[in-house]
Amino acid sequence: MTDWRLEVLGGARLLGLAEPLELQRRVAAVLAWLALEGPTPKYRLAGMLWPGSGEDTARNNMRQLLRRLRVATGTDLVLGGDVVSLSERVVTDAVELGAHVFAGRHAQALSLAGTLLGRLDFDDCPDFEAWLLQAREQLEALRCRAAIAEVEAHEQQGDLARALHFAERLLVLAPFSEDAYRRLMRLHYLLGDRMAALNLFERCRKMLFEEHDAAPHPDTLALARDVERGQVMPRAAGKKPERTLPLSVLRPPVLVGRAREWARMDAAWQSRQLMLLLAEPGVGKTRLAHDFAASKGRYVSFSARPGDAEVPYSLFVRHIRDLFAERPELRPGLEPWIRRELARVMPELVAPGERIPPVRDEGERVRCLDAYSEVLRRCTEGMESIITDDLQFADTASLQVGAYAHARFHSAGTFPLIIDCCRSGDSGGEVLAMTKRLEAAGLAMLMQLEPLPPDAVGELLESLELPGAESLTREMMRYTGGNPLFITETLKHLMESGSLEQGWPERLPPPGRVRQLIQQRLERLSPLTLQLAQVAALALMEFSLELAGEVLEVSPLSFAEPLRELEAAQIFWGEHFTHDLVFEAVKGSIPLALGGLLHRRLAQRLESRRAAPAVIAQHWLEGGETRRAVPFLLAAAQVDESHLRRTEAATNYARAAAILESSGELEEAARLRSRIPSA
Repeated sequence: MTDWRLEVLGGARLLGLAEPLELQRRVAAVLAWLALEGPTPKYRLAGMLWPGSGEDTARNNMRQLLRRLRVATGTDLVLGGDVVSLSERVVTDAVELGAHVFAGRHAQALSLAGTLLGRLDFDDCPDFEAWLLQAREQLEALRCRAAIAEVEAHEQQGDLARALHFAERLLVLAPFSEDAYRRLMRLHYLLGDRMAALNLFERCRKMLFEEHDAAPHPDTLALARDVERGQVMPRAAGKKPERTLPLSVLRPPVLVGRAREWARMDAAWQSRQLMLLLAEPGVGKTRLAHDFAASKGRYVSFSARPGDAEVPYSLFVRHIRDLFAERPELRPGLEPWIRRELARVMPELVAPGERIPPVRDEGERVRCLDAYSEVLRRCTEGMESIITDDLQFADTASLQVGAYAHARFHSAGTFPLIIDCCRSGDSGGEVLAMTKRLEAAGLAMLMQLEPLPPDAVGELLESLELPGAESLTREMMRYTGGNPLFITETLKHLMESGSLEQGWPERLPPPGRVRQLIQQRLERLSPLTLQLAQVAALALMEFSLELAGEVLEVSPLSFAEPLRELEAAQIFWGEHFTHDLVFEAVKGSIPLALGGLLHRRLAQRLESRRAAPAVIAQHWLEGGETRRAVPFLLAAAQVDESHLRRTEAATNYARAAAILESSGELEEAARLRSRIPSA
């Protein structure tokens, strides 16, 4: 049982009593050492902390120190005789930092800020001070590792604004790192701010001269030249492909053909209206939203994921956790009533011994929305806008929180403007209905984004500065229909095959069949790599390397090469698909029998992980084991009822009843149907 918390980052205090216990410096030194170094001979600690005293005096001082700690806490937190160790009842923030990094929880690691033992001075203990300096360096190295991982993960996911945020944190952590400067330069360029990238280069050059009397590395000089020309090359990931694709193909440097849409968005901005951009996959709604938001100031980007719709508040909770990790000061400042309401969907906020009752009436439901919208407002304070991407995957409950917050704070102007992006045809009735209600009230603007016209396609190809690309405008328009993603996917194929400079090849899949291009990439993957991608396509938001290892019965460590292969083929960025079309192509590549097997294995593993009941039920259904889905459908219905989500609860009860009827369990099916709530 861990009922004590030792905080040694930024100071030294012990939590576990009614009030925090501020630690004296030698007590703090003993506890910090034992937490980070483990069991240690008592005489060694005594000698380090009382170096000018004799051995007997130092040992006596150590005994007195441990006695005072025992009296202050009422228990033994330091155990042992000649060799002492820290009790397992104590958790330490510095140890948690390392654990988060090694487990890949990099945002959580970065939320643990502060220097080891703060400003405590140990000049009179030279051996301990030498250890302390080394330990501080190791913790800073872990933070840098976490920041680099976050930069790379968000850049690979296409969330450049978040990548930039972590790159700025990396430079604060490592102000004399030329690599940190290069990462930040790249991201400023990718976000369209070439001048910021060049200004960073000048800062880097000045730092190197003043601190190291050195000139920039050739890689830094080459990056600066490429930024000036707009020809930045992509960062290498694992094995280098035979042909390196210019970053201009992955992110065209110029937004073309959107002047009319930009003007409409500008008018909506002036009226402080919520914006919903609808478009077919790949038309460029995300790029337009990000470029427009960046032109107005600071913004934050949320993104729904496949599978979110099955779990109420999943989109909201995921991003609130991320924002709490970035701004850890917000969570302790929550008023008790807000914390209790938020604890309904974030179990980590439930106090020990506290019981959170279900929502009983509409008044309590509104109280929930008041709390959730207030938390969202505080977490996004200082932002000009919020982008929510891939809204077609979002759960209805999270959408209601966003719409409620927008309506609640609209007149006061205290909430960022919302820019939503959704695939047309996949948005579902709820998204459109909510937006149209806001539109009727003058609070929203709905806009359908169309593919690029021929002149814009030519402008796009010209902006890429690829030899031979501009001459293919007519063929590219005919082949892609003006869809920007299809254009870049086609260019990737032409460049990888070495046929771009030779003109439009005679043999390409028919126009509009870009999925076949993606399919060709899948066919080149090794068997384990393809299986990993297929598990990811079925596991959706629950996907992790550990889960995939259990499903495929291999060690997660064996996925290092498959991950590099998926990134090189531009199918994965980090542990996510590069685009919806790639995800759909992978999912479509799964044979029916194999898909059933994978769904069943996923259901079994997710049961042991206590995943959301709705998710487990769906895997059993997709795996053909409909009867095994029934208890999870019922559990999902009960979760819906506890949040007054009667329509969803009724659907889950009805699905369970239908399965029971088909298996001949008519009495139980009738009992379930009697429990179906009225909408």
